[in-house]
Amino acid sequence: MDRKRIEGLPVWMLTPKEEKEVFENWRKNTWKYCDEYVGAFSKCEQAAGYTVWFKCRKESKAMRECIRERQNSKFVDEERDKYIEDKIKFLKAKEQADEIEKQKNEKNEKNSDSGFKFWSSSKKAED
Repeated sequence: MDRKRIEGLPVWMLTPKEEKEVFENWRKNTWKYCDEYVGAFSKCEQAAGYTVWFKCRKESKAMRECIRERQNSKFVDEERDKYIEDKIKFLKAKEQADEIEKQKNEKNEKNSDSGFKFWSSSKKAED
């Protein structure tokens, strides 16, 4: 996931690079979902050799049907929603980490400032 955020762009709006990632995620998940059919076609293909187009029609058709079933925009939208949810979680975690870092820096500045003031005030007392 590309973690750079374009200022002014709403969180739910995806850049072309993010859309490409969503599509790749959908593609991977589709092949995982249809793994049974792909495996059956692969075994048939290895056994058939050059006659794969004639001997493995049934396996090929089942594999293509499974993939075609997942080519519905509903599944791509589900992947997009998952991506946006992950993006929101990441941004919230980043904001929390930035807030903690800011508090640490403020605390360190207070401690370093008070030490400097103490040293400078004790220096004046010695004079």
